Amino acid sequence: MAVLVTGGLGVIGTRLTNRLREKGYHVIVSDKAILKQKDYVRGDITRYEELAPIFKNFQIEHVFHFAGEVGRENGEQFPRRCVEINESGAMNLAQLCLENGARLYFSSSSEIYGNPGNVRLTEDLVDRQAIRPTNVYGWSKLHAENYLRHMAENYDLRVVSFRFFMCYGIGEYPNPFRSAMANFVHNILNDRPITVHQGTKRGWCYVDDIVEGCCLAMERAPEDGYQAYNLGRDDVRNTEEVATIICELAGKPTSLLQLVEPPKQLLTPIKNASFDKAYRAFGFESKIPLEEGIRRTIAWQRELILGSR
Repeated sequence: MAVLVTGGLGVIGTRLTNRLREKGYHVIVSDKAILKQKDYVRGDITRYEELAPIFKNFQIEHVFHFAGEVGRENGEQFPRRCVEINESGAMNLAQLCLENGARLYFSSSSEIYGNPGNVRLTEDLVDRQAIRPTNVYGWSKLHAENYLRHMAENYDLRVVSFRFFMCYGIGEYPNPFRSAMANFVHNILNDRPITVHQGTKRGWCYVDDIVEGCCLAMERAPEDGYQAYNLGRDDVRNTEEVATIICELAGKPTSLLQLVEPPKQLLTPIKNASFDKAYRAFGFESKIPLEEGIRRTIAWQRELILGSR
């Protein structure tokens, strides 16, 4: 049996590949980088003909489809690219999984929920009220989910969607299109001021917890049609508190924090989600406390990005 990870060179994909191999699985990685190494196949997810040989040459039984365009601002600046890659990529992988009898695990996002108000974000919210993402990236993930659900309900595709909430940690290099956590840590370590959105709240989940949840879903989640699961940490904090913790753990002054009002568009102020469904289905539970995850992230950035500063 082989497991395919598209986007296997990405932040989550790399950690997932390593974890699956630790557990004894034969993992094939596909990404767009030009590499020549064992169990790596270069492939563009928007090109069906580049992906099909992977299924032909390996007995693929499980596919973690984690390749795609990432980020709220990225989607706004490059909307056509975001839609083309995220939606057509999902369609290609769904078709190949159907043709080859593989089970698909899709990397979706908390951004699909948009800003529904002061409600608990449960997976069935999309069936109980109209959902309107606040950005192109969120729409691309929601459209992909809807297509996969259609394929499951009408053609017996076996598929799970992971709605990731605020994944962060080692392996994520800071840049303007990456998570606030990666950029906060990087700028604070460099004694640069950071912009903190007042009144916003998030539950941040360390990447290794996310990866463990993905593995548990493959091994334990029931195969009854289409299922979506929130994956994250039930520990909602004010963004100002998170930024303050980073300063304290990095030994930097909180005077670096610049509090501003959040933008009125594109951003969801509060993400308060339930992860009960994943816990009931396959025992997922985030175990790494926020402070410990931030401590690991700071240590990694100091060592690999800042040269042990």
